[in-house]
Amino acid sequence: MKWLAKAGLQKVFSCLPMGQRLNYLFQRYVTHGLPRSAELMKEYFSNAVQYLHAAGLWGDLPDGPRRAYEFGAGQDLATALSLYALGIERQVLVDLRPLAQWNLLAQAMAELKAQTPRLAALAGRELRPWPELAPSDTARLERELGITYRAPGDARATGLESGSFDLVSSSHVLEHIPARDLPAVMAECRRLVSPQGVVCHLWNMQDHYADFDPSISVYNFLTLGKASWVLANSRLHYQNRLRLPDYLDMFEGAGLRLVYQQVWWPSHEDMDRLARLPLAKDFAGRYSLRDLGARMALAVFKAD
Repeated sequence: MKWLAKAGLQKVFSCLPMGQRLNYLFQRYVTHGLPRSAELMKEYFSNAVQYLHAAGLWGDLPDGPRRAYEFGAGQDLATALSLYALGIERQVLVDLRPLAQWNLLAQAMAELKAQTPRLAALAGRELRPWPELAPSDTARLERELGITYRAPGDARATGLESGSFDLVSSSHVLEHIPARDLPAVMAECRRLVSPQGVVCHLWNMQDHYADFDPSISVYNFLTLGKASWVLANSRLHYQNRLRLPDYLDMFEGAGLRLVYQQVWWPSHEDMDRLARLPLAKDFAGRYSLRDLGARMALAVFKAD
């Protein structure tokens, strides 16, 4: 199976001093997951539009959000660039490791520039002009785009001022954080968001190896026992396998009040597949098939 080969290779990379760099080269030149395609950049921009829409609907921000915090910003800072174009004045980004790649950021910025008319129509507003050249270091990123990038940084305890952000968000990050760390990450989101602001999270509960290996389903990792998954899972492509009720319980425990959720529920075909899968004991009987099969979710919260 192709996914096992990829998992094994990333496991080896995770043990090497230059493993992160090797994984980047693997993603770029072997799996071709980087740089993001034009359509994927449009999707990330659309996510940013949804976050601002949520702030307008459930926040108390007459002039819209001005300061934003994001953890898990990734290699090209796609969400942060989108929020810049949409008018966010100041952003603070936190990554566990220094993942930002300036060449990928430049390509992402060029792609967003090229799609300006299309994206402005999607947002229903004029976009902020871009600087002539893409930033090539953290100082220029902060000076020219108002984006402060902190890496390495701990999303469980950032040291940032309480209640100082109108918008707190993450995109496709929660599923990559160990379950033991998520309550502290969510509590920090609760601490950082202003009383007038909102917290927005978009996360993916599917087996990410299915994107690389079409021979497996998006639920394949639910068939693996804990010991087998520990062997396959690596810190460079970590997946926690949590299901929707697990996340919602953690959000509530952190003092975040759910005001909106959009769930990509399993199709009838998915439900039939789940009913036939030899589920690992960690999942069998613990969830309804519908909750077990939830693919993605977007949730908006206010601080209690």
